[in-house]
Amino acid sequence: MSNARINLFWLIIFTLTLPIAVVFSTHLARKSFERVKMEDQTVLVKGYAELPITSDRAEWSTQIVERHGGLAQAYTALERNRLTLLRYLESHGFDQKVVTLGPVRISELRKRDAKGNYTNEIEFFVVRQSFSIASDNVQAIAKAARGAGDLISGGINLDSDAPRYLYTKLDEKKLEMLGQATANANERALLLVGSSGEKLGPLRSASQGVFQITPAFSNEVSGGGYNDTSSLDKVIKAVVTVEYAIREQ
Repeated sequence: MSNARINLFWLIIFTLTLPIAVVFSTHLARKSFERVKMEDQTVLVKGYAELPITSDRAEWSTQIVERHGGLAQAYTALERNRLTLLRYLESHGFDQKVVTLGPVRISELRKRDAKGNYTNEIEFFVVRQSFSIASDNVQAIAKAARGAGDLISGGINLDSDAPRYLYTKLDEKKLEMLGQATANANERALLLVGSSGEKLGPLRSASQGVFQITPAFSNEVSGGGYNDTSSLDKVIKAVVTVEYAIREQ
């Protein structure tokens, strides 16, 4: 067979197989592109968990405030009412040894003239002293704080704060809560991806979101994390954000 015939033969073969090769290579390229693109797809979801808790520690602070025209009278009244308050706290189970007494503070209120300006003449001396208790007996502190109105009606000038109700085992619960929130995120991701006909791939990233304590049945949310100290019964709430890869079935 001459060289011319051989060349013509291969030219015909090339011409016939070129469309097939183009279609095949295009198909491979498209499948490769789809695979790469699918591997780059991810799903981002948030997981949530909550746990009801009861405060296991409480703190309560109050102060006696006496105001009199003479310093001696003001201080005498403070001493008298201090003993009454300490006896009241003892009746609720708080011995004087566990009561923290602040220093006695003295201030002056000066008279005003006809134009409303303060003068150098003292009108009243104000004497005050703070008292605080902290205990794991949460109910006892709550009861003592509620009954403080009886002391006021009995003639003691009290300036009280609301009790602070705390939960001391938060660190123990935190990992448990984050684990539950992450599991919840996984369930959501499986639901979202499965409904689209794809398959959930490996975890790409995870980050902790808002971790907070709110009153029971509360919808309060804070970007910085809300920490309720006003309620006996609370709820720990944890949020995580996770990202999963998506792959073909």
